Amino acid sequence: MADSPVENVNTQAGKTPWYFITIITFFILPVAYLLKKSKIIDKPAFIKATLTIMALGYLWSYTVSSCGWWVFNPNTMLGIEILPHLPLEEILFYPLGGALSILIYIAIHERDIAANPVGKKYIWILVGITGIILACVVYSILTLGKAPWYIISQVILFNGLSIGLWFRKTHRLAANPALLAIFGMTIIGFFWNWIAFTQNWWSYHAVLGWHFPPQVPVDDWNFFIFASLAAVSLYENYRKEKNA
Repeated sequence: MADSPVENVNTQAGKTPWYFITIITFFILPVAYLLKKSKIIDKPAFIKATLTIMALGYLWSYTVSSCGWWVFNPNTMLGIEILPHLPLEEILFYPLGGALSILIYIAIHERDIAANPVGKKYIWILVGITGIILACVVYSILTLGKAPWYIISQVILFNGLSIGLWFRKTHRLAANPALLAIFGMTIIGFFWNWIAFTQNWWSYHAVLGWHFPPQVPVDDWNFFIFASLAAVSLYENYRKEKNA
């Protein structure tokens, strides 16, 4: 099993900032549209949740980049590094990804006034998914002799935060809007990743080594599920604390 579906970054191709272009297409435009359409957004809670995800995302991205767990193709980047190991595209991604997750949740919540609160069964689903991932990590370590730190770091940060918040706020979170927000972000993330990996925009290392479909590492399925869930949970947590 290879570390990544893309091992060789082509530095001879013409320079086009595809990463930045897709940030606009997949994230900025949907966020702008949903902000305009949303009627019930709690602005202080939205800002606090987005800033929290942004801070956590920057810390995680710095760790991943500085350790070489992923590598960006310089020909697909603007080449502007705002902070060490944090190019402009990464600076934009985390607040936009968090905001989009929350806005999808709000948009669905507006249409689902009788939304059922999250119950304990959902917590066990999250724990079960995380347990399966950890079993895969152990298998990868035993068979490959090295730790897939990329997904281990995800589990520590995003899975842990999501499960913790859902466990504390099961009576506050709306189940169907949350699950549909996760589904929407996972679909967006899949197509974004599929394009990126097939076009050599970036390369992952320290991963499990499995891909579904062949070009997309399964590690990123976990990321888009739990990072978006963490954003939604933070928003609802801040909103309910404010109104309590």
